[in-house]
Amino acid sequence: MSALKLDIGALTAAYARGVHDPVAVLQALLAEAGADTPGLNALCHLDAEGALAQAQASAARWQAGRALGPLDGVPVSIKDLLPVAGWPTRRGSLATAGDPPAAQDAPLVAQLRAAGAVLFGKTTTTEFGWTIDSHNPHAGTTRNPRDVTRSAGGSSSGAAAQVAAGWGPLAVGSDAGGSVRIPAAWCGVVGFKPTYGAIPAAPQSAFAEFAHFGPLTRSVADCARAMAVLGQSDPRDPASLYPRTPAQRPAQLRIGWSLALGAPTALDPAIAQAMRALLERLAAAGHQLVALPPLGLDADQAMWTVWQSRVHESFVDWSGAQRAALDPALQRLWEQGADLSPTRLARARAQLRGLAGALAQQFASIDVLLTPAAPTVAPLLPEAPDAQPRNWFAGNGYCYPFNLTQQPALSLPLGRDAQGLPFGLQVVARRYADELVLHAGRVVEGMLAAG
Repeated sequence: MSALKLDIGALTAAYARGVHDPVAVLQALLAEAGADTPGLNALCHLDAEGALAQAQASAARWQAGRALGPLDGVPVSIKDLLPVAGWPTRRGSLATAGDPPAAQDAPLVAQLRAAGAVLFGKTTTTEFGWTIDSHNPHAGTTRNPRDVTRSAGGSSSGAAAQVAAGWGPLAVGSDAGGSVRIPAAWCGVVGFKPTYGAIPAAPQSAFAEFAHFGPLTRSVADCARAMAVLGQSDPRDPASLYPRTPAQRPAQLRIGWSLALGAPTALDPAIAQAMRALLERLAAAGHQLVALPPLGLDADQAMWTVWQSRVHESFVDWSGAQRAALDPALQRLWEQGADLSPTRLARARAQLRGLAGALAQQFASIDVLLTPAAPTVAPLLPEAPDAQPRNWFAGNGYCYPFNLTQQPALSLPLGRDAQGLPFGLQVVARRYADELVLHAGRVVEGMLAAG
């Protein structure tokens, strides 16, 4: 098997045995990603020279028996919303063309460097991460490795596509409304949005209290390995300064479930069937199942209203000339945010608080909640990007509620439809119970793998 197809644990075990080395793995990755034979367009920046120096240092540590940890020598990409010292931060936009390279690493990037990870490049993102499409004005369209006529999802478009393509086992994305979990579901990989603050964020964006950074991998175990490095506190992010305590891992789980949440979106029958089949197997294995009662709190329009306001906040201090460099749809979204009345925004915020409170109460009687990660498989790519912004929450109601509650939520592959397109399952636990989410994810993953 190609070293690029190995998961993190198998790859580092191969490093320890001398079967593979970080330099050769990096060179193979750069060759495949650079050629991009399928035309995925997952990467918008490659740093071959810098990555080679990191890989050589890692190889020397492995040869000396002094590896730094579970990610030493593992190639990792960074979503192009995060600063990496010496690299451009384009944020998928033409408006950032004149910005200088980043002066310092974001906290999680510094953590990866300290752990010996090989940072090789940046993955594409929708412009400033505002939508779940997989197009941006700077780098163009990112395609889904499972079917290049379809979207890779967003805004962590390239991160999901890179991992699904087999160009290394780990990418770092961000999620303010589903931007890790939706592309993970559509590309058939694992994506984890941990508890808010679990991975430190600095500087923060206008979406601060919604935005979580998280890993995309090919297995739940690899998410846990990544979190062992990424899930550290940093004084630059006060939300990260909380004690990390191991969670209980009950053999028999109290599992809540719901097929309708957050938006009145029709669920693909293949996804509903796969969910019900999984629930039957979980019940047969002795886990307690609890159907989530209808909450009557579909809040997609309220979320869109707040989203409009945050986009306006993001660019409120820009000049008209600067905003003119944004994509027309993003410009229009900024204008919509400017036109919001205080009353409309206040009502939207109140409705979202109601949804968050109602959801939080459900976790008093369950360990984890299972929902679809997205209601459909990846859609076909449009012939041209939309000129007008659209409320993408209306078609994706499962993810954004847990950005409001700041709970840990995991997307993992659940199955494939008749066309072979993947779809995902979402696993959620109460805030700070990240290890419980990963435990439940491994239980489900093992059950699905066993057939």
